[in-house]
Amino acid sequence: MRELLDKPANKPFEFYAAYYPPIYAGYKAFDIDGLVQGIRKVDGLSIFYHVFHPLFSSHVVPEDMGNDFATWIRDELGDRLLAQEVSDIEGKEPRTVENVREDLIKILSEAKVNRSANKPFYFITCKPVIYNTGKIAKNLAELVDMLASISVRSIAYHFIFKRVMGYEDKNDFSKWIEENYGLTDLSKRLSALDPQTYTDEEMLRQDLLKIFEQEVLAK
Repeated sequence: MRELLDKPANKPFEFYAAYYPPIYAGYKAFDIDGLVQGIRKVDGLSIFYHVFHPLFSSHVVPEDMGNDFATWIRDELGDRLLAQEVSDIEGKEPRTVENVREDLIKILSEAKVNRSANKPFYFITCKPVIYNTGKIAKNLAELVDMLASISVRSIAYHFIFKRVMGYEDKNDFSKWIEENYGLTDLSKRLSALDPQTYTDEEMLRQDLLKIFEQEVLAK
């Protein structure tokens, strides 16, 4: 196994990271109809910001709701069942922000909620700032070591952002492992993780490392 871990990759893995400065998208909603209209109008980055960004901002958002829409529905409209349904929307591969947008519109359009909120939902979009971390893994062993210590922003960029925005059809780790080592089982297990089931970014890191340990290090 050490031989596989140390085997040089055909193409080294370069770790990038990103942060997402928020920008007001120009829409706000006081009720479900307004929320649906806003979801139809905003760009994909706004859906990403409200649905996927909370995972790596878990220190400032409620842990029991998976996205901003769900939190607002619960807190401002007082509908816990609808909030939970919106919170449970899946985000695993190969789903993108457009799939999530469709689900949101379907669920909310069928909801029977006539209340208006005192505090509106403000649609936020973002302009990602992507940067090279300077970290490069030349083999599997280095990739695992760096996953254990790299910033969560880097993990989120490679595992979530590029894929859910449709820039890649799968997360960068699965793609790199498959293309350089042919480890399809490992690749599939990583791809099966749904970022929407996490409310703690460190738990996502630990689960990624656990899969590497089970599929590579323990054999």
